[in-house]
Amino acid sequence: MNYKIELKYHTLPKLFFTLLVIAFFHFGQGQPHRTSTTTDKIKAEIDSLIVVSNSSSLSHENRIKTLSQAHGLLKKLEEDSLKLQLLSKLSYYSFDTHDKKLFKEINKETIQLAAKTKDSTVLAEAHWDRGVYYRENLVKDSAYYNFSEAQKIYEAKGNYYYSGRMFFNMAVEQSDIRDYVGSEASTIAAIERLKPLNKHKELYRCYNNLAIISAAIGEYERALKYYDEAVTYLQKTDNPDIYMTSYLNNRAIAYLDMGNYSEARKYFKQTIETNDLKNNNPGLYSKALHNLALSRLKLNDTVGTYQSIQESIRLKDSLNETRSLAASYYTLAEYYLYRKDTAKAILKAKTAMELSDESSNNERLLDTYKFLASVDRKNASKYFQKYISLDDSLQKEERQARNKFARIRFETDEFIAENELLEEQKSILARQKQMWTGIAIGFFLLGLAVYIIIQQRAKNQKLLFLQQQHANNQEIFNLMLTQKQKVDEVKRMEQKRISEELHDGVLGKMLGARMVLTGLNKKTGPEAIEARGEAIKALKTIEGEVRAISHELSHSAYQKINNFVNSIDSLLNSAKENTEINTIFNYDEDEDFDSLKGEIKINVYRMIQETLQNAIKHSGCSNFFVNFERSEELFSVEMGDDGKGFILDKERKGIGMRNLSSRIEKLNGKWFIDTAPNKGTKVTLEIPLFYAESNTKNQLQDV
Repeated sequence: MNYKIELKYHTLPKLFFTLLVIAFFHFGQGQPHRTSTTTDKIKAEIDSLIVVSNSSSLSHENRIKTLSQAHGLLKKLEEDSLKLQLLSKLSYYSFDTHDKKLFKEINKETIQLAAKTKDSTVLAEAHWDRGVYYRENLVKDSAYYNFSEAQKIYEAKGNYYYSGRMFFNMAVEQSDIRDYVGSEASTIAAIERLKPLNKHKELYRCYNNLAIISAAIGEYERALKYYDEAVTYLQKTDNPDIYMTSYLNNRAIAYLDMGNYSEARKYFKQTIETNDLKNNNPGLYSKALHNLALSRLKLNDTVGTYQSIQESIRLKDSLNETRSLAASYYTLAEYYLYRKDTAKAILKAKTAMELSDESSNNERLLDTYKFLASVDRKNASKYFQKYISLDDSLQKEERQARNKFARIRFETDEFIAENELLEEQKSILARQKQMWTGIAIGFFLLGLAVYIIIQQRAKNQKLLFLQQQHANNQEIFNLMLTQKQKVDEVKRMEQKRISEELHDGVLGKMLGARMVLTGLNKKTGPEAIEARGEAIKALKTIEGEVRAISHELSHSAYQKINNFVNSIDSLLNSAKENTEINTIFNYDEDEDFDSLKGEIKINVYRMIQETLQNAIKHSGCSNFFVNFERSEELFSVEMGDDGKGFILDKERKGIGMRNLSSRIEKLNGKWFIDTAPNKGTKVTLEIPLFYAESNTKNQLQDV
């Protein structure tokens, strides 16, 4: 699945090429010329050298020398913009020479100077050139990185055509390392940018890539749908016949992989018979011929199969296509095995193994090891060990490559996110400008009126919502106030009882004891002594009663009466009495939850009420629980049920969730929901306590 990148510069017409060659020799012989400055002379000479280097009659060695000479002349230029323009051209043409050292040197200078002069266009082109260079040299992560860098620049400049093409190039690299999920995402990103531009040829390639990805992961029906989509765009191109044979061949391969050998044979035949393929594209013809033979072999149709395989081998060998040649020898081995000639099958499989190893065709090498392990029983263990070792090595390399791609993609996503708002604003402004230009004044006024009405309705709805929420909060406040009044009434009744005890009991007895003692002050004798003893006993009795009352008062003083907790408890008990749901409330009795700010208590009560009502109406649960936890900085509430749960994404827009989100935002808190079908539902609230302190801290301060 290697796609050839289109040239960014067009070949010069022959007439213009001839004139420039003459100009080059004109300069070389020292004849007068029109340019009046040294810079113009150097530029003209470099341009001439570039054109000469592009001549098909020039040897490969002389092309490199010519471009090196042009590169040397660049050092004489002082103007950065002109130097950068010429460097960009040299970077492109030096790539075509396949001289790695020359290209890397020129391309590096181009990137450095483009970054220095902030010429983003040239910088993007230089990264594009480098990406193609690394692709040709099978350095996947570096190719992906440079395509990604170019894509970010084109995206920032609003050049969505080139941004889409870079996304497609990135997708191809991801597919090559079996990062099919990432490749699919990049391809879809390319489609999103290319579809509004009606770039049919590029869209054909994108959908063709999606089809290849789907076939690679075994989703053949989806692959065929993508092929159908691809061919619709292919037919809209200026010359669909150019790519039709590739399309037919790719579709045939999908049928071959899915085991539909009859359809595969039909499409491979169409591929071979289209556009005089043997003469126009012998490489593709040899591959299609080989695959046709393989399809026939799978259908037990051996008529002409051997001859087709041999012809594909001869063509591939003449074209020096070692990688593809391994596949033909592998199929030939399968043919001999079908003919029960095991010795020849092993021999041809070994040839396929050697060619696969030579061309780094690891997938074919794995298949060959597996084939030999099953056929060559004598050496089966050796081939099986090689298979395991290579498979483990490839998986490790693919994981490492995917990790690198993921890091690059993460940086790209961050860059896109930073520019997304700006691009969205630009897009909105552009659309508005187009809209206002084409709309008459009457429609404008009508639209403005509709806009005002909609805005007013939205404001009214928001106001009604706030009023309803305020009323609900007031209702909760009144409920808590009523609860407090009840507690105060109980306190007053207890105080009255204690007052009556002191007045009617203790005070009366003390008065009686005092009068007895007063009467005995002037008396002596045994009777007086006995009377005083009785009075002392009465005082001791009074002392016991006072102590008992004191203990009751102390217990009442230290007993916490938590109105907020009582309100929640009443809410849950009411649900338990009126439904078949069992309610559970867990909290720390030593914590003073009434010290929480009133706004927290009101909103938490309402959120528990909302969640409880949802559980009663929709969950079909048997139990509903509420847990309170409080630290110095955070008040946590967990509530939930053991009901049927739901799919979260489908319910995110419900009014209940909007109410929860609105209330928790007022408290500067966070909320989480954990649910799944038949797994129950749990809602967690986390509310910061910037304004309330823990009991422990208050006690320390009191001490």
